[in-house]
Amino acid sequence: MADRNLLLGKGEALTTAREIKRNSGPKKFPYTLDEVRDSISSSLEHVQQSLSNLPKGAKPRGEGVFELTLHPAFLGRSYFPKSILKKSGLRDVGSKETSIVPRHVTDARDAGKVQATATLFIAGNESAVAALRGILNATTHPKQIEKELKEIESIRWIDNENKIRGELPDDNEQHSFEVALHAGADEEDVVASFAEFVRNHSGKADLKRKIKVGGLTFIPVYATSAAMIEIASHSFLRVARPMPELRIAHPTMARTTMSTYATSLPSQGAYMPERYAAIFDGGLGTSDLSPWATEYYYEDTNETNGQLLMHGNEVTSTFLFGRLNSEDDNLKRPYMNVHHYRVLSPVSGKDPDLFDVLLKIKDALESGEYKFANLSLGPRMPINDEEVHAWTATLDQLCSRYGILATVAVGNDGDVEGANRIQPPGDMVNALAIGAADLSSPKWKRADYSCIGPGRSPGYVKPDGVAFGGSDTEPFKVYNPLLGNTVGVQGTSYAAPLTLRTAAGVACSTSYEMTAIALKALLVHHAEYKSKISRDEIGWGRFQEDAFAMLECENGVATIIFQGQLEKGQYLRCPIPFPDIPITGKARITATFCIQAHTDPEHAINYTRSGMGVVFRPKVGAGIESSKDFFGRNSQYKMTERQFRDDAHKWETCLHRIRNFDGEDSLVGPVFDIEYHARESSRGVSPSSAPDVNYALIVSVQADDIPDIYNLIRQKYTILQPVDISIETTITT
Repeated sequence: MADRNLLLGKGEALTTAREIKRNSGPKKFPYTLDEVRDSISSSLEHVQQSLSNLPKGAKPRGEGVFELTLHPAFLGRSYFPKSILKKSGLRDVGSKETSIVPRHVTDARDAGKVQATATLFIAGNESAVAALRGILNATTHPKQIEKELKEIESIRWIDNENKIRGELPDDNEQHSFEVALHAGADEEDVVASFAEFVRNHSGKADLKRKIKVGGLTFIPVYATSAAMIEIASHSFLRVARPMPELRIAHPTMARTTMSTYATSLPSQGAYMPERYAAIFDGGLGTSDLSPWATEYYYEDTNETNGQLLMHGNEVTSTFLFGRLNSEDDNLKRPYMNVHHYRVLSPVSGKDPDLFDVLLKIKDALESGEYKFANLSLGPRMPINDEEVHAWTATLDQLCSRYGILATVAVGNDGDVEGANRIQPPGDMVNALAIGAADLSSPKWKRADYSCIGPGRSPGYVKPDGVAFGGSDTEPFKVYNPLLGNTVGVQGTSYAAPLTLRTAAGVACSTSYEMTAIALKALLVHHAEYKSKISRDEIGWGRFQEDAFAMLECENGVATIIFQGQLEKGQYLRCPIPFPDIPITGKARITATFCIQAHTDPEHAINYTRSGMGVVFRPKVGAGIESSKDFFGRNSQYKMTERQFRDDAHKWETCLHRIRNFDGEDSLVGPVFDIEYHARESSRGVSPSSAPDVNYALIVSVQADDIPDIYNLIRQKYTILQPVDISIETTITT
């Protein structure tokens, strides 16, 4: 090990916390108060009349829900009509992103352009709506009320048809639907009202399978299509869609037996047998993997079929033993053991079983037992920008709460026109969404079947990356215990556990403890990106398969890991280690920031409650505090016909970029200043009330004229220590 430069840990010991000082200038308003009054008076009257016309059963507490859209200039977290809502007796119950062309703009360059803004879901009774009309028509206003009124773009009542997503079946049969209600933990009366309303339309709301996440309640509903349109008039129904099927594997991808490849299982146990990864799939049904895998199944998954077991075995085998490169290759020793949850049965994905599967996963992860999990399954449907799916909302909160690194297959419909966008829960911000590369060689590209991004904003860079998943040209070769043979397969189902195996390899290869978010950052940091391929296709790039490659520094490069918590009301100054030698030539900094964010699923546009503002100061060592762009929108967002809001990138959970510098004094004691932003219920919150969040920063530095930069940094920063390698002899590079 003496001749190898290893990842330098304890970077967080170099950081210092500083108080945040804020300055903000006056804001321009696009409309006068009279213009706002003229624009929304009639629509507000329509809201009041529509609410009055609703049957009592469709408006629990006598309340209805309508939309209030803000002008795009007031999308930042500090803009929210809090005073208006409080004075009128209204309340917000959620938000979504909307693209509009506003009537007037504050910047002439935006005239006539489509811009992203926030639409708030507002709840209240008739008297509260009447109070809002009174506020609007008053002759004088307090300063804050007038300011908030001038931030409003439009108000709209939500018609039934606007709550339906997807095509409804064209028949009179009962079908299953998934419904999201504006109903949080203390709003069972809203749920009960909805269930009764469904019964009155000859349907059934399956409350036994309801799932509450944040301010939403997800419920399976049985009804005819005609009845579902009527049921959508319930004012607290946010969205309804036909129940999607469950995906586990590409139905047209053949499994080929590779009889000349290795079939002998390793003779040794896992390196870390006391650690377990949770794999949720179709089951094992055999004892072949019992030295490393324990299977759990349920009463309703006791019966199964060969296709499900094949998939479950291959996914588990991929995580345990990896894949085979050639006929001379051997199955590798597992890093850790597996708890395999057989959550699928032959009828899974039909009727409300999509909810059954999620509830099983939720129960297992809520045990707090797992740091690693893989899901090569999920609803077969493209994600929606306006709505967060039950799978995404539930699993994002679990990963944040329990510090879980989850790998999620993004789906195999990448070659299906109109349905090729990533599938839930691949839009999670606290997981790694994995697509598939077609080849294991340097000439790789996205596999045609691998679903593409972008994700929602925040969470725009999706998939997070790709891993080899097989193709017709080069199948993914994995041992299948049921067949007693190595088989050639393909799919994102295999790319996901292959990536989780790499992460587990890093965690098991060193006693240096890394959080789930640090492992995610390390994978992104070392991903191989091809600039000629769209980020929508491959995210941050192709993930490494070799765990040790991420623990070793290349010649002439020093890589340092920072991990810890971002605290309330402070920014963290992270020095970028450089030796005390003037940099006169070319230098490069590669940096990756990740946080494990708290989420608000009812607020799709402001889904993450946690964000980070990162300021790069290249010359702090010379006493110069001026900043320079490092992470900007262009490192993540494509500027297309859709105009992204200025602060969108501050709410992303992953930032990554490589920056080159050239010339004397271009870098003198550079630092990153990280500000932790917080918001709740779609508005800014006091920093003192915001929960701390886990963060990780991976930074690599190199300079052409300092070839021995690694040792010089170690000499200057003695607190930085190389991570130790505990199973080095088993890892090949």
